[in-house]
Amino acid sequence: MKHIVLVEDDEPIRFIFQVAFKSDNYHLISLESGEKIINEELDAPDLFILDKQIAGVNGLDICRFVKSSDKFGNVPVIIISADVDIVAQAREAGADDAIPKPFSLRTLRETVTKYSPETVTAVDTDR
Repeated sequence: MKHIVLVEDDEPIRFIFQVAFKSDNYHLISLESGEKIINEELDAPDLFILDKQIAGVNGLDICRFVKSSDKFGNVPVIIISADVDIVAQAREAGADDAIPKPFSLRTLRETVTKYSPETVTAVDTDR
């Protein structure tokens, strides 16, 4: 099961993610802010999806924190935003990928699938 942490302060967009990843293959934790990440109150997920524009600490700053963290540093990060320069901004912040808004469910699922831990899990179980 893929564990995803989403930080998005827009309720309708959080709902879209819940619908998109409602299956036995995903466990989605939706947060309105990055506070629990910054305070390291979560176990490391398989993937972070961070909106750039959220109240408090923005998604790019959360990404920088995640990538410099001993606890979360190896976790892939996808940034989502309506900002026209989001791909460059996400790359600069250390994100693994970016999805411009608006996006299709297909694009969302395909991007998340690129960072699937199934291959790593298969290798780890052979040890």
